[in-house]
Amino acid sequence: MIPKNTRFIVKRVLWVFIPAVLVFVLGIAALDFYFIHRMTHPPRTELFGSPRDFQLILQRPMWFEEKWKNSDSTQSVGWLLSRGKPAPAIILSHGYGANRSELLTLSFELWKAGYNVLVYDLRGHGESPVKWSGLGTYEKDDLFSAIRFLRNRTNETGQPLLDGRIGLYGVDIGGYTSLVASGQDPMIKAVAVDSVCPDVSRFMNHQLRRMVGSDSDIANKLVDSHWTTQLTNFAMQLYLMRREDSAPAFDSVATVTGRKLLFIIGKDSGPFGAMTRELYNAARDQKQMIEVEQARLIRLYDKASSDYDEKVVAFFADAIPVTPDKPTPGKKSK
Repeated sequence: MIPKNTRFIVKRVLWVFIPAVLVFVLGIAALDFYFIHRMTHPPRTELFGSPRDFQLILQRPMWFEEKWKNSDSTQSVGWLLSRGKPAPAIILSHGYGANRSELLTLSFELWKAGYNVLVYDLRGHGESPVKWSGLGTYEKDDLFSAIRFLRNRTNETGQPLLDGRIGLYGVDIGGYTSLVASGQDPMIKAVAVDSVCPDVSRFMNHQLRRMVGSDSDIANKLVDSHWTTQLTNFAMQLYLMRREDSAPAFDSVATVTGRKLLFIIGKDSGPFGAMTRELYNAARDQKQMIEVEQARLIRLYDKASSDYDEKVVAFFADAIPVTPDKPTPGKKSK
């Protein structure tokens, strides 16, 4: 039998220890939810341009402000740059913290090359009416909703705009969702990604490092620890009320074939550069990698933008050639 004094001491220790543990656990959980809230609510950046900037060349009805429903009944908004006839379509997904206007010059160059182009705001970004970002957990479904929207679009004569071939372009989480989606739709023939992350967990880890903002080895080890990763993933699932998709981009590039892939890294890609190389090495499809001075993790201007756009357009022109217009009967070709 345990002596009375021993039982008293044990009770006193438990009364002190258990509340302290509970306070510690609740504090860690609150801190984790705070970081998740910050990650899923990036500062909104205003659109700095629109297809109106190309009004002399790209006139209505060749471009349209569009809205469509996502699978969870939320709404997406974007610009459709239409050729007015059946052609391949390229869908562009910007990166975390950006918006669709940062891909406007690339959209226009792809349109000039003969493609129907859809560029939209990811949820929680730009003019999206959705207040939060899913960091890739909902964005894949949103991309499929954009594809469905394009499949149903017709021109003035009732012809479908989509000729059955789709290309995808994306930056960081936009690139991640593009790679994952491409493994599930045979209409997607080519994918170009810039500074891409292989899964949601590693993207969150990257963002957590940036928010902690410490060069301390102890802080970095804590962020990289297995328990921190597991706790952050669990908190993310609770916060969004959704289990993270169990299909990392590695699965898509390593098991699915039939596409052409372009991996882009910039000298400023940082940790994303190594992650992009990992995906490139794992890919089984026909692939290529290019290195540029600046990735589209930041807004590109002037020559940096035009050089970058030229490389992406050249990739799609090779991967999904645009069918040339047939000459009108009775007219001599020039």
